[in-house]
This record gives sequence, structure tokens and C-alpha cells, in this order.
Amino acid sequence: MNYQILTPGTFSALEVSLDPGDKIITEAGTMAWMDSSIQVKTSSGGMMAGLKRAVLRGDSFFQNEYTSAGQAGKITLVAGQPGEIKALELKGAPVILERGAYLAHTPGVSVDAKFNGLKGFFAEGLFVVYATGTGTLFYNAYGDILEVDVQGDYIVDNGYAVAWESSLNYTVTRTGRKIRTFLFGDGLVIRFSGHGKVWVQSRSAYSLANFMHPFRILQKKD
Repeated sequence: MNYQILTPGTFSALEVSLDPGDKIITEAGTMAWMDSSIQVKTSSGGMMAGLKRAVLRGDSFFQNEYTSAGQAGKITLVAGQPGEIKALELKGAPVILERGAYLAHTPGVSVDAKFNGLKGFFAEGLFVVYATGTGTLFYNAYGDILEVDVQGDYIVDNGYAVAWESSLNYTVTRTGRKIRTFLFGDGLVIRFSGHGKVWVQSRSAYSLANFMHPFRILQKKD
């Protein structure tokens, strides 16, 4: 299996080349176009696994498994949000993803939703995604993805965090007490400590929502 990030940057697409027998597992609804030699099988990956994706992560109950049958073929995956797609080679140590960042993975990688605990009470979705195993993990963000090498303490606004290595300790806290800050998701930060990598995104959906709020169209009642 080979892959290529098409149009790298804000509007990335992931092109995966599959040899006969190769497969890739994706979030449902991410396939944009593919060769006719590619076959797809849709499953929940197990009833409990499907329920955890749907209820805990807010993602689809199903996942798609694409396989090249008979001859090589290509499939292109696109995320729902405008942003960059990255590939991460896993070698056993877990990587933690914010909700919505997962796109696809190769066999050998296990992806599961886990409760973030009270330390993540104010975090997006209350749950995070754990990816572990050996293989390639593909993830996406809103905007460009930047890598930060944490050596000690580091603070990231919750709206900009995408993923981080499990070697880091983290807690989610508030920076202010204003009601507006709580309602719109601002003022929540993730405090990291230890040694490891954090991946952040250059844009925040929370900030976009705050920017658009004054311009919303108010419908008049008849």
C-alpha cells in the first residue's frame, strides 16, 4: 500500500494505492472517488464498537473497509471539514485524538473511543479517541496541522488541539468565569506536562462560530 496527500494544505485529499489484497479502514462517508477494482465492505466492527463510535464520539455507527480485488486500484478520501490531512506511523505507543480528527487506518492499528474522565469535563465531546498498534493512522484538522515538541509544560486552547502522544499528562481547565466564555467554548485550555508531541490546528471552529454569531439571520415570526 502506498499513499499520497493530494493538494496539501487547507483542502487536502488522501489518495491511497492498494495492491491486490491490501485494505484500508475508514470513517463512513469519507470516500470521494475510487477505481472500480476497489471493493467495499461496511460493518460496525462489532456491536459495542459501533455504539461507542456513534454515542461516545458522535461519529458514524459504521466503518468502511476497502480492498483491492484482482488488480491494483486507487481510492481517494476527503474529510468533512476544510483542512490538512496527515499520516502518522504508529509503533505500539498510543496516540490520543480529539473527537472528529480520525480519518482512516491500516490493518494493525486499533481505534477506540474512551471516556476522558472528569479532567476532560469541558473538553469537546467529553471523550477522546485512542489509536494504538502498528501501522499508519490518517487524521485531519480544521486548517493546517502544526507539530509542537513539548519538553516540560505547555498550554493549548481546547479549540486548537488535534492530537497528542500518550506520554504526555494533561488536564482541561478554564481560564475565565464569564458565562459567554462557557457557552461558546472559549477559555478552555489543555495543560500538558512531560515529554512528547502535540499536534495543533491553525483554525478553531469555536472562533468561527463566535465570529459568525453577530451576522446570523434572525427570521421574523409571522
